Amino acid sequence: MSAASFLMTGHESGSARFRPQHAVQVPAAMAERELFLQEEIRLLRAQMEETFRREQSFTAAAVVEISSRLDLKINEYMQLAR
Repeated sequence: MSAASFLMTGHESGSARFRPQHAVQVPAAMAERELFLQEEIRLLRAQMEETFRREQSFTAAAVVEISSRLDLKINEYMQLAR
């Protein structure tokens, strides 16, 4: 999920010249962890939606518990994606 960001350094012959500010390489294990987290998040969302449909309440203990786990996984994913 990382990408090089670019800074405009000036104009040469009427066209903008760009140079990479930084290029971050994602190790294979980190990319694999990202994919694993994405799948966990997808499954938890589906589980939470199904539990909500069954309970008919956003404040049911089961829905809140799944929502809390989902929040933790999303936070973990966001930290990894930085």
